[in-house]
Amino acid sequence: MRLEVTTISGGIIFSIFSRVNHFRINKKPSQKREEWDKHGKYKYIIHRINEVHRDFKAVQVTLWYMIKGLEHEFMFDREYIEDLVCADEIDRDILEILNGAGKYGILPRDISHQLEIRKMTPWKITQRIRRINKQLDRLIGQKAAEKHGMQWALTSFIREAWGSAKEDLLEKAEDLMRS
Repeated sequence: MRLEVTTISGGIIFSIFSRVNHFRINKKPSQKREEWDKHGKYKYIIHRINEVHRDFKAVQVTLWYMIKGLEHEFMFDREYIEDLVCADEIDRDILEILNGAGKYGILPRDISHQLEIRKMTPWKITQRIRRINKQLDRLIGQKAAEKHGMQWALTSFIREAWGSAKEDLLEKAEDLMRS
């Protein structure tokens, strides 16, 4: 640092000049790092996956509300519901047996005897029915079966879908289109 005295029209002005850092003047502006570089690639990927998952869940909730609001307009048939909830033929057979049992239901023990599969214990039958209920509830907000005491029976929603033939569904659709 140096001190310099200058006179202008009889006055004295003191000015102080400091050294100029030439390195800073000629330095290129620093580029900002990418977000994945700051936190790490794997953490960034996990964060992005979680964001996508959150957005997907929001879309699912919106879709669920739309289905609940328009539920009286939808016509569900047997094949559609089976495609939604049945993972294999055993699930389809369980629903068929429940359908044959009527509105009072059947014990899981009797379902396992009718299936004639040795590894299908009553406990596994109950777990399969619960999984079907959970999946159908998550997708369209309805239950497939309900308990009556210790017995399982199809809900009225599923009985209506099973009982309605394609002709009935087409007639309902035509009536709705006319009105």
